[in-house]
Amino acid sequence: MSNDRLELSARDEAMLAGQMGAAAQMAMRILTTMAGVYGATRLLDIESAHIDGCLYHGYSGLEFAERLAAGGARVVVPTTLNVGAMDLLHPEVFQGTEQVGQWATRMMRAYEAMGCRPTFTCAPYQAMHRPPLGAQIAWAESNAIVFANSVLGARTNRYGDFIDICCALTGRAPDVGLHRAENRRGQLLFQLVGVPVRLLREDVLFPVLGYWLGAQTGTKIPVIAGLPRETTEDQLKALGAAAASSGGVALFHAVGVTPEAPTLEAAFQGYAPESIIDVTLDDLRGTLGVLSTAPDGPIHVVALGSPHFSLDEFARLLPLVEAHPPRPAVEFIVCTHRLALAALQARGWLARLRAVGVQVIVDTCVVVTPIVRARGGVLMTNSGKFAHYSPGNIGLQVVYGSLEECVRSGALGTVWRDESLWAGERGSRGAGEQSVSQHTVLSPLHPSPPTPIGPLPPPHSANNRVLVSGAATGPALVLDEPLSLWGGLDPTTGNIIDQRHPQWGANVAGRVLVMPVGKGSSSASSILLEAARLGTAPAAIVLAEPDAILALGAAVAREMYGVTLPVIAVERNKYEQIRNGSAVSMTDIIRW
Repeated sequence: MSNDRLELSARDEAMLAGQMGAAAQMAMRILTTMAGVYGATRLLDIESAHIDGCLYHGYSGLEFAERLAAGGARVVVPTTLNVGAMDLLHPEVFQGTEQVGQWATRMMRAYEAMGCRPTFTCAPYQAMHRPPLGAQIAWAESNAIVFANSVLGARTNRYGDFIDICCALTGRAPDVGLHRAENRRGQLLFQLVGVPVRLLREDVLFPVLGYWLGAQTGTKIPVIAGLPRETTEDQLKALGAAAASSGGVALFHAVGVTPEAPTLEAAFQGYAPESIIDVTLDDLRGTLGVLSTAPDGPIHVVALGSPHFSLDEFARLLPLVEAHPPRPAVEFIVCTHRLALAALQARGWLARLRAVGVQVIVDTCVVVTPIVRARGGVLMTNSGKFAHYSPGNIGLQVVYGSLEECVRSGALGTVWRDESLWAGERGSRGAGEQSVSQHTVLSPLHPSPPTPIGPLPPPHSANNRVLVSGAATGPALVLDEPLSLWGGLDPTTGNIIDQRHPQWGANVAGRVLVMPVGKGSSSASSILLEAARLGTAPAAIVLAEPDAILALGAAVAREMYGVTLPVIAVERNKYEQIRNGSAVSMTDIIRW
């Protein structure tokens, strides 16, 4: 989408004109296109970047990376790399074909050649890349985005594959969205009600709470009231990763816990929430049944470390697994990053873990590449993200549990439960919990009476917008719910593979894909590009809410292959007029 209102600096103009090399020109061309999608009128300088696009999803991603590298690409800000599809330190663990392994390795090396740090982790914030409060950054990878925004208070939009490296190469990003303070205010208040105090301090709660939150929130900004002040970074990491899997959450506030929410009033910047929602123990118990796709019974794999395991998590794992070592028939895999691996070696922990049968993987993880030897059966995990993506990505059913439940189940070869974890406590209330009404808000941290807060101003809306232009026609495939293309769409067939989705098994190829909005992974843009390369992509995408990551995939498909894949966001009343199977013309929709 062109953007005639975009103001460019002299340096921006020089890059766009090719005066700073072919790679910088391509990067700025994509960046200015996406600035139009975002509705930005200017770009801003960034301090750092994190690249999700180094993960191999198909040959198109490799072609993109090597085209940039061949054009002399060099990052101009400190830039870290997300996981790749290979454990470069232990390549023998890769279970895929030799050809795919070679392509995946080439892709990782191409990004290294551009000057990116070979961190190969989804948790750069645990690998010496921690931007300060208020820093302007361009991060991709869904959990890294939400952690940077929420826990560190840095500022990034929900960036997808391809724009991440474009920002790193130019040092620029669209000055819009979560880069701006006024757009970071909370929108929905979630009040923990009747959740036992013990459970509020247990790690097992946070992926469940996050998964429920993401499904309820979509792309809005939730504010959570009632979490203990001592909630840890690992717990917030798990909450954010799950919320960014089940929804499109890029920022959450936890009152009294995260830096932009010292009080409830600060989290909402003085405005009233759009709505107030109670989160009960029954809500959380119900989410347990969604996270698990298999009943309790025999298991074949235990997988931990999505996001990558921290040293604190290893400190909790080691005594458990030494007391309850996994059965030889159960694969026990923990994914982490290189700095953590070095620390494990220095402390002597790695040898102890290996001695009891734990396999430690770096540079990658079990749901992004074939590492698990089992070709069927049940995987048990304490990760909401692993639980969400494992069925679609690696074909294993999942059971969710606490760290102790995972370890003891691995020792038994069948699911073991601590039945007390989710039991209610008579008369219990969450930490500092107070009831709230629909008209006034009481901060759980302030004992004073509630005071009214002004109404929320009109939201920043961008409906009825052509995000990526082009003509297309086809039969409509109307989805009942948002879909994450990564983990939800097989680009080699065009089939929807997310078994939790109502349209599981439907084929998008040649259809006009109609859905509320995207969700989940930053890699949706890579999946859409690969589908466009293979001819399995939808003919067009119609949304009820703009989605920049889907538009990005379509824009790069045009850049790389000349493929026209229009994307448009329409008003809700027009969106609801489209019927599944009806003939849809993008030209007609634009004229509505």
